[in-house]
Formats: sequence, C-alpha cells, structure tokens
Amino acid sequence: MDSTASNSTAYTNKRWVFPLVLPFLLYSLAQLLSSHLIVDGRVLVVYDLELAAISAVLVLFGYRAVPGLILLSVFSLLFRSSTESYELLGYLIAAFISYFFYARFTGWRSASSFGRITLTTQRIIWLCLCNAVLNTLFSELICLLTMPHTGSGMVCDHIFNAETLVRIQGVMNGCITGIPLFYTALRIICRPKYAAVCQKSVLAQLSENVGYTRFAAWAVSLLILMVCLNIPFKDNIFFTFYSLILIFPLMLWSSVRIGYIFTAPVWTVMMIVLAKNNVNYIALNDDFMLHQVLVSTAIFIFTLTIVIMGVLARFNTLRIEQLLNMGLTDPMTNMPNLRALKADIQASPDSTVCLIQVPEMELFSRRYGLHFRARYQKKLAEHLRLKLNFDEKVYYHAGYGLLLKLEQPSWGRLSILYKSANTFRYSHNNQQLGFRSGLGYCRATQFCNDVYSLTGKLGIVSGLSLVNGKPENLEAQSSRIHESYIVGRTDIRTVLQKTLDNDAFVLMAQPIVSTCGEPRYHEILLRMLDEEGRFIPPDRFLPVATEAGLAPDIDLWVIRNTLKTMQLHPEHCFSINLAPVTVCRASFVHHVQLLLTEFGVDPHRIIFEITEADALSDTEQSQNTVRSLKSLGCRVAIDDFGTGFSSHARLMDVSADILKIDGSFIREITDNEVSHYIVESFCHVAKMKNMQVVAEYVENEKIQRCLENMNVDWLQGYHIGKPVPLLTLI
Repeated sequence: MDSTASNSTAYTNKRWVFPLVLPFLLYSLAQLLSSHLIVDGRVLVVYDLELAAISAVLVLFGYRAVPGLILLSVFSLLFRSSTESYELLGYLIAAFISYFFYARFTGWRSASSFGRITLTTQRIIWLCLCNAVLNTLFSELICLLTMPHTGSGMVCDHIFNAETLVRIQGVMNGCITGIPLFYTALRIICRPKYAAVCQKSVLAQLSENVGYTRFAAWAVSLLILMVCLNIPFKDNIFFTFYSLILIFPLMLWSSVRIGYIFTAPVWTVMMIVLAKNNVNYIALNDDFMLHQVLVSTAIFIFTLTIVIMGVLARFNTLRIEQLLNMGLTDPMTNMPNLRALKADIQASPDSTVCLIQVPEMELFSRRYGLHFRARYQKKLAEHLRLKLNFDEKVYYHAGYGLLLKLEQPSWGRLSILYKSANTFRYSHNNQQLGFRSGLGYCRATQFCNDVYSLTGKLGIVSGLSLVNGKPENLEAQSSRIHESYIVGRTDIRTVLQKTLDNDAFVLMAQPIVSTCGEPRYHEILLRMLDEEGRFIPPDRFLPVATEAGLAPDIDLWVIRNTLKTMQLHPEHCFSINLAPVTVCRASFVHHVQLLLTEFGVDPHRIIFEITEADALSDTEQSQNTVRSLKSLGCRVAIDDFGTGFSSHARLMDVSADILKIDGSFIREITDNEVSHYIVESFCHVAKMKNMQVVAEYVENEKIQRCLENMNVDWLQGYHIGKPVPLLTLI
C-alpha cells in the first residue's frame, strides 16, 4: 500500500510541478533562440519562438499551465523591463485566445502528438495564423496604450508595412516549426519513454528505398548549402539567399521520403541558425527590407508546404499500409488470410502448415448463416492460440476450417492440437456445440509459391484424418493415393463436360428377356470415352456428374437420343435410368412430355428406372414425379430393390409397374438359402401389387433355371445378353 501511495504522490507531483516550472524555462530558451534585428532604430522580428513556447505549454498541459504562466508573468514584471513584460502580455493574450478556440474545435484530441492529418488544419489556423495575427494586433494595441509618445523599438507608426509583414511571418514561422519542437521536448521531459516512441515513429516513416547513400547525399548537400548561407562572403551567388531556394527541394524530399517527424525538428534548427545569421546572406543595403520580405515570405510558404506535404505523405503511407493489411486480412473474422500465410511461409519456408477442417460447418452455416461460421472460427482460433508459441499463427480458411503455421512441431504437439480442436465446445443459443475436425499437415518448403495448391492438398488429408482419428501427413503414401483419386475425379469432370457439350456419349443396350414369351426390351446404358478413346466405367463418372449438378442434363440427353432412335424403329421398347436429383426436379416431367410430343413416341414403350431410395422416399417431389410419369403413360420400374431402407409394408404404398431385384441377391440365390428366401418373398409381394419382376445379374444357366422356377417375369445379365451399342442393335 505504501508503494502505491508513493507512486500516486509522484504522479501528482509530476502532473502539477512540470506545468508550474517548465513554462519559465521554455520561455527563457525561446527568447535565446529567437532572432531580432535593429533596422533604422526599430526592432525587426525575423524569427520568433516565444509565442510558440507558450502555445506548446498550453497544448500539452492545457489549463494546468495557467499557474506556471502567471508565475512567468510575475517574474517578468519584477525582474525584466517593461517592454519585455508588455511583449509577454501580448503573447499570453494571443496564446490563450487561440488555444481556447483550438481546444473547442479539437476537443479531447487537442493534446495529441503532431503530424496527424486530422488536426493539422486546426493547428495551422488557430495555433499559427490566428496566434500570429492576434499577437501582432495586441502588441500594437499595447504599444499605443503604454508608449504613445516614445520612440520605442516596437512598430507603432503603421500597421500595414513591411516590418509588420515580416513580424507576422516570423511569428507564424516560429509557431509552425517551434510548437511541435517544444511540444516534443516537453513530452520527453515529462515522460522520458516518449523518446523511444519518437524514434520508433521516425523509423516507421522512413521510406524503405531511401538507403544510407541517398541519406548521406541529402545531408551533405544540405550542409554545404547551410555553410554557404552562414558565411559572410558576398562574392558568389551561392553565398546569398539564392542558396536558400536550393534548400527547399531538399527539405521537401526529406519531408516526403524521410518523414515529417524527422524533417520538422531539422528544419526548425535550420531556421534558428539562418535567422541568427540573417545578415550573412541578405546584405544590409537599401534593398534589405525588400529582400527580407521576400525571404520571410518564401520561408513561410515553404514551411507550410513542408508541414502539409509531410503530413499528407504520412497519411498516404498509413492508408497504403491499411489497404495492404486489408488484403492480408479476412473482413469477417479479422484474421490473417491465405495471402498472409503465403508471405509468412516465404519468409519461413521450413515451417509446417496445418489445416484443421470442420466439414459439419457447411451444414450449420446453411442454417445459421455465414456469421455463425465466422464466430466459430474466431473462437476456435482463440482456443488454439493457447497451444501455440509466440512466433506461430492462426489463419482464416474459407473452406470451413483454420490454417496454422507451426515451427518444427513434434507429433505430440500435433496430437494435442488435434485433440484440442475436437474437444472444443462452442456456445450458441444456450447450446454447447462440438464438431469433429480433421487435421492435415506438411512442410511448406515445396509450396512457398503455391499456397492455394497447398491448402487444397491439405483438405484431402484432413478428410482422411477425420476418418482415421489422428493427424495425417501430406507426404504419407496413403495421402498420395487419396490425392491421385481426387485428381482423377477432376480429370473425369473435365471430360464429362466436354462430352456433354459435344454430344459424344455412347449409348449401349442390354436385353431384358421375358420368361413368358413376351417380346424382349432393352435397358439403355450410358458410356463415356476418355481423351484416349477408352471407356470410363459408369460408377466412376456418374457420381462425379451428380456432384457437379450435370446428372439431370445427362438424363435428358439420354432420353432425347433414345426417343430419336425409337422414332425410326417403333417396334423397340427401352428402359432408361434416372438419377436421384433428376427425379427430384419439378420440371423434369414437363421436359419428358415435350420430348415425347416432339418425337411422336408412344409413352408406354418407355420404362423409367428409379432407384429404390427415390421411389420409396417420403420426398413429396419424387412421389409426384412417379405419379406424373405414369399419368403420361410411361411405365416405372424400381431399380436395385432390396439394397435400401425399404420394407414390404412400404412397398405397399408404391405405385410402380416393375420391380428390379438387386443383383447382390441374385448372384447367391443358388448357394445361399437366405438370398433365395428374400428373392422369393420379393416376388410374392410384387405379384400382390400386380408388378412384374426383373432379376438382374443372371450370370449362368443354374441361376436362370432357379429364377424361372420362382416365376420371375424378366431376366437380365451377361448370360442372357451383353450390352451392345444402340446403333448396332437397330
């Protein structure tokens, strides 16, 4: 407690002692640094820092500086001349009025450090222009009231003359350059750690492409010109105020490239030196006052330019940094994105990249929205950061997961991260949600320039990790096999689209023979050729077509081309398989009706085969499709019966014409009593529903005889007939 009280006392002392003591010291220093000339018995203000000192004290301390400024006034009345006291009074009145309006317009930001674009305009207007004009007016007024008949050094004869213009510009130059310098010095005195902040700001503003060589060339050029201006040698133009003009572009370059925080104090020191040696580059002759006005005006205008350009350059730099940061950050989560990961692994290629994939987030994001996913990823990232080292990061991944950059992690750490991700619980709507995650990882060395390929491959192994229940390495052999499978699917997808666009599918027809002597019909089978002319099995390209959303288009292609053949050969009947997504499309039946009308085919000659899961599902649209196809006159067959979730009771609710028993039961019908009984029971139920039965995969004579004894209506299989191209059948 004693320590706390001591710290509090020390803070209070600093808070009130500094504003009491520093105004006197700073004002005395400003008097020493200011420059005045005696011209024709009058005082000419070349560069005035006294008003800047008082304004800097007010900016930093606010109204806490009032006791110190009063103490300064009392000291001036007691120990200094009346002229100096009147000058101080003019400074105080101008400074207080200017600071009042400045604080009112800037509010709590008034004491902020200099170089901020949001405050620069207010500071130039109130602390510089208003300050200088008010100081000149009050100084003239005090002069008129106190010394109306004396030949004082103050300018009392005319307000609108060259001396007054030089004075106003000298005071404004002092305020523009001196207030930031004195403010910074006061802050460092009050808080020495602020010096490190200033140093850091200087380094932050320093342009990367300045370099030591350019900086040295700038410094040497500036030093040479300053020597020329401060040596009393008049035989060369470079030793006149012409060299001052050459200094301006150098300082402008410094303000933009090196930075305002560095350039401002350097320019202030140069102004002090140049003002002290004013007569060295401006000759005391009949043209002195004209030259002094030109020099004063040029310095004032360029001082404003240096300040404004420096602040604008800093503002532009900050905006560019913000834009770059936006490009490296995900806007929803404010987490580093893939671009940031790419930059980091290029800087550290030996690091390990991990992908934590949460597939279930896709489902929950559809229900609760993308913000649910973003909040979950942020919370999971916070949870995982507790397990990371200081130089390891978490990155946003759009594919329902997170990316981690680790530095040479052990298997134990990877296992801990995997377990931590899977045991994490997220609170939503008063519910504790937990999602299973997969973790894939690999060294980033070979993916420094292709982070998008890296994340894609890690997505493969993270899925494998979800199945195996442990972190999976991309370099593992099983991952390579899985990757080649994915690559194969992408190649199939490319060929699939090309084949559909070019009408290059091949239609095959396999006979289905009646056991009762009825005319046979054929099932249409779809085949696809790869780029080398080899057949791609249907079980490889049909799932890809479904995932890509191409299955309905392919089914309509098959129907169109089959009906086109049937138009020329009305004696044939065909069955056509429909994909599950096709059955669930409300517009499908309408398309079929249009095609039947276009080709003039009897609907009864078409049998649409629908898988058991679609025919027996509770989906309203699939049931509507079955009923609508039958209302058109088409027949409907339930394909692959026995493999789904059906039961005999559910079969009673289905209105189909044909029941196709899955081949997995037919193959073992002669060797397995259970299969024999199941097929026999299917046949009994079908007969009760007046449905014909088709047995698939009839591979030999023994199976054929067994099925005939069961009174199966139709047989299909390689023993009955192999698929042949549709065109050869016709």
